[in-house]
Amino acid sequence: MTSTSHKLREKEYVLIQEIAKRPTHTQRSLSQSVGLSLGTTNLLIQRLARKGFIKINQLDWKRTQYLLTLKGASEKMNKAYHYTLYTMRLFKQIQENITVAVRREYEAGRREFVVVAQEEMLILIRETVASLGLSQASFTYVNGFADARDADLLLTATLEKPPRANGSRRYVSLVDFDNIDFRID
Repeated sequence: MTSTSHKLREKEYVLIQEIAKRPTHTQRSLSQSVGLSLGTTNLLIQRLARKGFIKINQLDWKRTQYLLTLKGASEKMNKAYHYTLYTMRLFKQIQENITVAVRREYEAGRREFVVVAQEEMLILIRETVASLGLSQASFTYVNGFADARDADLLLTATLEKPPRANGSRRYVSLVDFDNIDFRID
């Protein structure tokens, strides 16, 4: 394990991923690929070389090659591993939120559910709901609030902000995209 001062920062990680894909990138093409300025890309490349994560080979006066070192490959793998753990934790928390919200409403007598969710969330929500075994419950999935006009309760998993509550309509958020620790109590 490397010391904290040598860990990859976010922009460095993105740059290393791109270098690993294509070592013959120019600094200009690297900066365009990762969405950084040319100056920032240059500074990051120099920092990565100082840390020993990449090796810079001057092929000729015009071409440079950036190679990932063993240390750089190890850090890249470590960062990817932690991203994976973070993502798994996030999905587990969302599944728990779905379970709590749906069970609570089901036990209170609700049998019809309308879910407003982004396309990416639908698979997770559908699989979680199916695993609950609520035989009498029916679920309608819509992409936006405008598609759920008559529902009095909307379970939400979208970046779209719900409209102001009108009358007896309630919104139950299944996920807070800004807070991984969001829990439905």
